[in-house]
Amino acid sequence: MNARHDNHALLLTVLAFVAGAVPIFMLLLGGMSAMMSMGMSMMDMMSHPPNPAMREPMMKAIHGFMAAYIPLVLSPALIVLGAIWWYATRNYPRLANRVGAGLAAGLIASLGLDIVRLTGVALGAFPGDMPTRFRQVSSGRMDTGPGVLWAGYAYRGLNGATFGLMYTLLAGKVRWVWGVAWGLFFELGMMTLPPVPMMAGPFGIYGFWPGLFVASFIAHVVFGVILGVLAERWVRDKGTIVALLKHDVPLPQTFRHRPA
Repeated sequence: MNARHDNHALLLTVLAFVAGAVPIFMLLLGGMSAMMSMGMSMMDMMSHPPNPAMREPMMKAIHGFMAAYIPLVLSPALIVLGAIWWYATRNYPRLANRVGAGLAAGLIASLGLDIVRLTGVALGAFPGDMPTRFRQVSSGRMDTGPGVLWAGYAYRGLNGATFGLMYTLLAGKVRWVWGVAWGLFFELGMMTLPPVPMMAGPFGIYGFWPGLFVASFIAHVVFGVILGVLAERWVRDKGTIVALLKHDVPLPQTFRHRPA
């Protein structure tokens, strides 16, 4: 193992992790941007019931942020992530394994989360259907047609996949219960950071308590269980993100790059 190998592994791992975080932070940063543009503080969001009349202006304000974020940040990040995975399959197989396993496990886990979420929507536990909200804020369109919904599901799936990617990069092959802890970590963030508390207060205390918290909690536990089980099965090597700096093991024959 040499310093050049270490430096390349470190750079690619950090870039993959950052690129994976970009879709997740899009909604958070958009919510914070909308909060500031509307003259709200974190204290206001926590201590005052939301004004229903401000919901549509809030979503349009988030869209104003995303209109620049999607072409300038999100799209390049996804291209970088794809390029890292392609390059790693030929040169850093352990990194490639964690990227591929994390994306696949996170995507499948998001389907399990959506089963619980749809139940919560049907029971009135949520202030709205999240995929519809995702697409509305990213497109600026307030309608709820099929195009809006499917685009929202695409972003939902992307979020779940990149949650999984970040988990496998950080943790490697660990017991599945750590996936539950990872899911609940993001549940805490969703319940306390914009934009969800702007619509329902922290943990849904303004009009959606305790349904929003309970339904979201169960959904993220389901997500974490599925993610943890699949990652434990699919990730090949133990060790935290630091282990990726060690000398890589050879790829299985079926994954080797075949010369033309």
